[in-house]
Amino acid sequence: MICPAHPAAAADSPPEKPADAEKVFLLPIEFDYDSGAANGNALIARFLPVNSILVGDTWKLVNVALISLADAPGGIPGSPGNPEPIPGEKVFGLTDFTDAIFYTPNRSKGLMWGLGAMFGIPTATNDVLGSAKWSAGPAVRLAYESGPLHLGLLAGNRWSFAGDSDRAEVNQLMARGLVRCRLGKGWFFIYAPIITANWNASSGQRWLVPLGGGIGKSFNFKPTPLNISLQAYGNALKPDGAPDSVFRIAFGIPFRVPGRKNS
Repeated sequence: MICPAHPAAAADSPPEKPADAEKVFLLPIEFDYDSGAANGNALIARFLPVNSILVGDTWKLVNVALISLADAPGGIPGSPGNPEPIPGEKVFGLTDFTDAIFYTPNRSKGLMWGLGAMFGIPTATNDVLGSAKWSAGPAVRLAYESGPLHLGLLAGNRWSFAGDSDRAEVNQLMARGLVRCRLGKGWFFIYAPIITANWNASSGQRWLVPLGGGIGKSFNFKPTPLNISLQAYGNALKPDGAPDSVFRIAFGIPFRVPGRKNS
């Protein structure tokens, strides 16, 4: 399955420093193995670059992009960005592109928030991997850090407005949560579910809600630290035919680029 905006990545991005210091670019990479779907198992590689641009001294624009490759046995019910997939044979290729942009205060402590929009662009290389629809809608970003605990949420609802008239319309909520707790010596607990709701489906077929979590470790390599985690989730709520479980290997790689001092 794919997700907007690695929402957790957006909520968990390193704080930006003033314009005369460093620029931070975060690249989370995830590999999901979905098992138990009616039409077989799937492997998804997910790349979620997060970048920001300062707007004055107190505000910034945060961009969260999503690029995914899938090796999947046809359409998977409950897929983020593709809520009503069409059936097909096993395929490998690019999924639809998702992007979210937020206007948010430039701070890194306490409650952080952002308001913006989420977009879906039909870039899938095979019909079963995408919705064939252009979509857009409002989005919100929330994050809070206190001591060892870091909480985050990125959520948006998208409606289709153009695309293939023979494909189902999109009206889907996509949310990425984050619960991350430092355990000491670089270790941390993480729960980063991808939650979807297809409002066009019947009431018993709308939600995909994973429960679980995992363990990770931060390696303080110089000049950039590296986070690695192993996670496992079971889908407590899911539409018929959706995967029963997800196993995830995730990497978080922040790149720090020296900024140009103001003259």
